[in-house]
Amino acid sequence: MSLYPGTAFRARMRAGDLALGSNLRLSRSAEAGPILAACGFHWAMIDFEHSPASPHLAHDIAFSAIRAGILPLARPSSHDPREIAGLLTNGALGLVVPHVDTPEQAAAVARAARFAPRGNLSVPGTLAHFGYDKGLAEACSIFNEEVVVTVMIESRTAIENVEAIAAVPGVDGLFIGGSDLLWDLGLPGRYDAPELLDAVQRTCAAAARNGLFAGMGGPRDEGPWHGFLRAGMRMILTENDISLMMRGARDRRAFFEDVLSAGTSAGA
Repeated sequence: MSLYPGTAFRARMRAGDLALGSNLRLSRSAEAGPILAACGFHWAMIDFEHSPASPHLAHDIAFSAIRAGILPLARPSSHDPREIAGLLTNGALGLVVPHVDTPEQAAAVARAARFAPRGNLSVPGTLAHFGYDKGLAEACSIFNEEVVVTVMIESRTAIENVEAIAAVPGVDGLFIGGSDLLWDLGLPGRYDAPELLDAVQRTCAAAARNGLFAGMGGPRDEGPWHGFLRAGMRMILTENDISLMMRGARDRRAFFEDVLSAGTSAGA
């Protein structure tokens, strides 16, 4: 490939282009990355917070995604450096870390995601993300440049601290978890709420001031996205694999029901 996925992703973010992704909750096939690539997507998030995924999937799905030019990100279930190390050294090229409320938490996960001297990620025996023809020292150096560390802004506290979180060295992006943030604000499911748009605008502004990108997931309706995109959201979690499949299945069902209904009416 001409560019590794992390470099290609960062180039899109610097250019202000969209980077579209999907949350992989129930996908078990290494074909997930190539399928998303064929649909014009740019990243995939292997979800270990909200799915029954087992750690070996980070290896199979992530390496296949890399070969297809898709950036494989992992959402860990915690901030535990041991979990982060297992995901990153087995294929993931970045993190979407949930529930980062303070700059101290952001700094800890940024350090956990990089090898020395930029962090404290434990060095593995091999690092196969970039092929098998590179020595470990070279591969770890490339990894430190390629890895994408995105922290999730999901609470009132995180919004209050968003400027300080954005200033943490090693954090590459801020990602609003719309569903959790709305619950914390006492507005579950209200993606059209002015409070959410205000949080989005504050997060995008903090990201821009600190040279970061901003991302978001949650809304399935198209309406709220107009305001979020105008605010500066560019890393977009479109839907998870479950809802994408259900949306496609419902659309096909409706199509055939409409065809049958039209044919029956015409023949009456």
